[in-house]
Amino acid sequence: MKIAYGLVEGGERRVLIYQDGKYLEIEKDGLDCVMSNPISFIKAFDLLSQLPKRETKVIKLLPPVIPNKIFLPAVNFKSHSSETSMKPPSSPYFFTKFSSNSIIGPEDPILIPKGVKRVDYEGEIGIVIGKKGKYIKKEEALDYVFGYTIVNDVSFRDYQFPEMHPYGLNWVMGKALDTAMPIGPWIVTKDEIKEFTLRIVTRLNGKVVQDGNTEDMIFSVEDMISYLSQGITLEPGDIITTGTPAGVAEFSGKKYLEEGDIIEIEVEKIGVLKNFVKNDLK
Repeated sequence: MKIAYGLVEGGERRVLIYQDGKYLEIEKDGLDCVMSNPISFIKAFDLLSQLPKRETKVIKLLPPVIPNKIFLPAVNFKSHSSETSMKPPSSPYFFTKFSSNSIIGPEDPILIPKGVKRVDYEGEIGIVIGKKGKYIKKEEALDYVFGYTIVNDVSFRDYQFPEMHPYGLNWVMGKALDTAMPIGPWIVTKDEIKEFTLRIVTRLNGKVVQDGNTEDMIFSVEDMISYLSQGITLEPGDIITTGTPAGVAEFSGKKYLEEGDIIEIEVEKIGVLKNFVKNDLK
């Protein structure tokens, strides 16, 4: 099942089901607080998904979920490790972004900050947590997954590099600026993806710049969920991303993002996340 979130006629926000080229909403009065909140919907999915549905007209798609916590692994594809000349970490190594400023939805603009020249793309898959858990065993990790979405880990290389000895990379300014995490267009529930061997293709103005597969991941979905839960309580709606394959502009010599660009990330069995690029004029 594909779970989206958007503005419908009348300006209301609704959790939506995308099916056979149509958007559906749940036919049930008195559920406004749940049907207008993706995390509440995820928590009650088993019940709500069985209720009658009706077709609805969508004015605009919004991010399919606004996570409370976001975890992104650095260097988690072998191909990306090779292009960066960085040795993979011995255990998953994460940075984060902030929901209140970084999350944007399909076809929303990615803003290039003033004075920044090296704005980069990173096509990734987002693993959406479906239930609360802590100290999760690796063999039980997939029980905590609700589904998968597409993520663009927009990066600001001017700030991220070079390393600031002895403090390391500037992860906050390099990764967590405004509009730095487009997600969408929907969440595909895990029952539709039996094998997590998915192709990730990023296109910049129609030209392929990344083409990889999750088979190239260094740490698996199960590895990352189990690792993070050793002290962090994972909750419904939290997102862990896969990391990105080779082909990012910083290490491949390809073009950085500029005003007027269109960046698309396509993941098989999920869909296409499309965003436009604009200069920040504020």
